[in-house]
Amino acid sequence: MPRPTLHAPRALRAGIVALALLAPPSLAAQKHPMGIEDLALLRNVADPALSPDGRWVAYTVTTTDYAADRARTEVVIAPAAGGEPRRVAEGGSPRWSPDGRTLAFRGGRGEQAGIWLYTPGVDSARFLARVQTTDHFLGHRAVKGFAWSPDGTRIAYVSADPPAPQGSSDVRVVRRILYKTRTGLSDNRLSHLWVVPVAGGEPRQVTRGSYDEHSLSWAPDSRRLVFISNRSPDPDANYSDDLWIVDVDSGRETQLTRTVGTEFQPAWSPDGRSIAYLGNVRAQNTKDSSPEDTHLYLIPADGGAPRMLAPELDRRVAELVWDPGSRSLLAGAGDRGMSVLYRVPVDGGRAVPVVQGEFQARSVATDGRGRTLAFLRSDQTHPTEVWIAGADGRGARQLSHMQDADSLWVQGADGTPVQGWLMKPADWQPGRRYPMVLYVHGGPHGMYGYTFTDAFQLLAARGYAVLFLNPRGSSGYGQHFTDGVVMNWGGGDYQDLMAGVDAALARNPWIDRERLGVVGSSYGGFMTNWIITQTPRFRGAVASASVSDLVSFYGTSLYSDLVETEFNGVPWKNYAMLWQWSPLAHVEGVRTPTLFLHGESDHDVPITQAEEMYMALRKQGVDAEMARYPGEGHGIAGPQHRVDYLTRMIGWFDRYVKGGITRTVQE
Repeated sequence: MPRPTLHAPRALRAGIVALALLAPPSLAAQKHPMGIEDLALLRNVADPALSPDGRWVAYTVTTTDYAADRARTEVVIAPAAGGEPRRVAEGGSPRWSPDGRTLAFRGGRGEQAGIWLYTPGVDSARFLARVQTTDHFLGHRAVKGFAWSPDGTRIAYVSADPPAPQGSSDVRVVRRILYKTRTGLSDNRLSHLWVVPVAGGEPRQVTRGSYDEHSLSWAPDSRRLVFISNRSPDPDANYSDDLWIVDVDSGRETQLTRTVGTEFQPAWSPDGRSIAYLGNVRAQNTKDSSPEDTHLYLIPADGGAPRMLAPELDRRVAELVWDPGSRSLLAGAGDRGMSVLYRVPVDGGRAVPVVQGEFQARSVATDGRGRTLAFLRSDQTHPTEVWIAGADGRGARQLSHMQDADSLWVQGADGTPVQGWLMKPADWQPGRRYPMVLYVHGGPHGMYGYTFTDAFQLLAARGYAVLFLNPRGSSGYGQHFTDGVVMNWGGGDYQDLMAGVDAALARNPWIDRERLGVVGSSYGGFMTNWIITQTPRFRGAVASASVSDLVSFYGTSLYSDLVETEFNGVPWKNYAMLWQWSPLAHVEGVRTPTLFLHGESDHDVPITQAEEMYMALRKQGVDAEMARYPGEGHGIAGPQHRVDYLTRMIGWFDRYVKGGITRTVQE
């Protein structure tokens, strides 16, 4: 089978994906075909951190060695005004000291896996403190991290308890609700707060007990930390994560919030008067899919009632950063396929967009004076890169283009406006017909939009139109829209997706309505399974990490809480509804050839979900295959497995959807 190709800037062929402000214009303007094997040349840029004086930006670059089947993440620094990036070390999470002279980062292995310090101009980094990690899911969800004290003398960090002694038996006894990780069984180790002197010395444990503590932020006095902890009798059974304050020297703790929802990402204001945080209003939620119910709050640092900021922002707020003057916060939220950075006044004013456009901007950082912003930016034609802009968002440089997508608004089945995008084939020519693939996002509260997706580009390069939509249930359109799939997965969202397909066909006669495919992963895999039980219009389907049976999913998945939240109950009280919305209940008569792609160690959606649907199709004589990826979890992350995954997906569509040469419109 010929290898798929995509169009990419020549910079990608050279293996260079740099800061936008460093990209050579002569390279950024050129394109060339790129094969699937050249995915190794794409670099993932993340975690920007501006030095306090605004002169340097640190970030991480992840490259993939497909021959060795491993990824490598390095910390680099670059002049914010432009210049060559400089490698620091293998590691991640760069954080500048308050005086800007030293960069701390996570790195190392074995006994020296932990926090390291690097001073620009010095040959090598020095080890500071070992950090123990845990695979327990609450710890996985938490923003563990570390932080410099404002006076620059100490670093606070989160570290897990040492591993329990190994017994002679290999029997694993389970007592917790959250006993699984995403790919195995949890080590059940608890996370606590520690501090270590920057000048050197023994680390000291600050918090203790039978609870997790995480997500820390220093007070300006460098004596206190605010953190998150769930101190309820069974933290696995609820979402009562509250804000706590601890005196670092005495260990005295004070509970700051007592809400029915959950709090996370606390940030102490530079003037010391307030603590900002993100929180949910609803008591019942899921571990990491909280629809639009994530808001920005402010609470007095000495106690009092919390206050929601920018209540008109009916979107899922995902991050927050204080302005150095303590007068406003920078907050990020998804909005109609975009990720927008807002400035939110603490005095109760409305949120004002600072960085906004047909792209996604996130992971914002500021310098010590609040004059410069660093953030990650991507769109449908460019992988994620670091951008620099002024405090008002102006001055960021643009990048070149790969294969563009056109925005598409359609009317859902009940008249609800639904946003989507249609990406033309890379070799599109007037007068010819092309096959189209519908790509369904995960969630159910995910959001497609202005961000780079390698699978879209590969399909377009292979001669497919790619349609991707945000049906009801997606985030970025308000709480009412997001709640549109509650207790009816496959109802209104299915109708919205079909309305999108109908609109794409009606508005683009060059799309061959007889050659349609559908693909999705996670909730998108559920919808793929659902779609083939509802309509025969798709000639081929690819279901990745897919759900087929909501009843069995509840008892075997790490996300049993998702079923409780979305369907308002548990199987023994709600069996009929869960079975009604399970694709397996409607599988009789399905004829669509379907490829199942699944990680064998996936605990988000256990592989038994794919096995059930696969067996039901094969027993009915349907052409179906199942590719099982050993050691892989919910996302196929291993480099060689990822190439196999993409190659199989495209090959399946080539076989069942494309079905020969591209035809003319007259044909």
